[in-house]
Amino acid sequence: MKSHLAALALFSVGCSQVFGALSVSLDLGVLEPGTHVFEGDIGQAEGFDDRAQFYGPAAQRYVSGEFVVSFTLAQEMDAELQSVLFSFSDPDAFLLDSLDTSGEPGNFRATGFLATAYLDNAIGSTEDFGTLGPGEYFISVEDYGAQQVSIARYSLNLTDPNAVPPPVPGGSPGNALSLGVLGTEDTQLNFDTFGSLTIDTELGLFDSAGNLLLINDDADGRLWSALSFKFTEGTYYLAAGQYNTIFSANFVATGPPGGEITLNHNGGSASGTIGASGALWFSFTIVPEPSSMSLLALAGLTLLRRRRS
Repeated sequence: MKSHLAALALFSVGCSQVFGALSVSLDLGVLEPGTHVFEGDIGQAEGFDDRAQFYGPAAQRYVSGEFVVSFTLAQEMDAELQSVLFSFSDPDAFLLDSLDTSGEPGNFRATGFLATAYLDNAIGSTEDFGTLGPGEYFISVEDYGAQQVSIARYSLNLTDPNAVPPPVPGGSPGNALSLGVLGTEDTQLNFDTFGSLTIDTELGLFDSAGNLLLINDDADGRLWSALSFKFTEGTYYLAAGQYNTIFSANFVATGPPGGEITLNHNGGSASGTIGASGALWFSFTIVPEPSSMSLLALAGLTLLRRRRS
């Protein structure tokens, strides 16, 4: 199923500090399967609400202001949160099923805690929230360091666990495995099949119109394959196959079926089996460059990450 950019929102939290329940900064509404991108400001500065200091069982205390996104699911969905972009500091995200808090002012704990997404592998890293039932949910984003105002952008990737993948007509990537948003137009994307059980692989890259952009057979003196590139915004498709796979325009990728392939990509990986059509398909999205000048620093890419208890 092709992922799509369903929502992109820039917002700031309120201007007064009010203790008690968390406050929603943005309501994404009822979400369909797909890729939903949102963005917000966090930090330790005047004008940022700090309505929760603790989440879940962890002892870590957050003293930054948070931004909170709400969304509603009308059906059961598999949910995954992905880090798309952040500046300067170290945002942490928490999945909640309520806005309630308990405790004393300055030591409030979010009681609706469901899961944590530290995403300490930086841009492109993901956290699987599992299968969520119908209902309203919230994602609260806090700044671990709380040194200055920081901007964080995330992708909430939703899939229907009961959906039947569409057939592959004429070799089109109708059943591509979605990798979500992997970066911006300035992101150097690196893909390889190193470590795959299939030891002789080939890769072909297509744009959303089916144009064949790049191919690779052997890389770094090995029989596995690799591609590295920067491209403009849009959705792209990567076909992985065994030796003697043929790639051509209109999403043609045919070769020997079977064989396990692992696709490594900018700190992440995904695996699957080559289908009867002779290719294992992946899709990913590149988003526009951010308009905020502070995001251009992309300091999150070079942060020394820390361990949490």
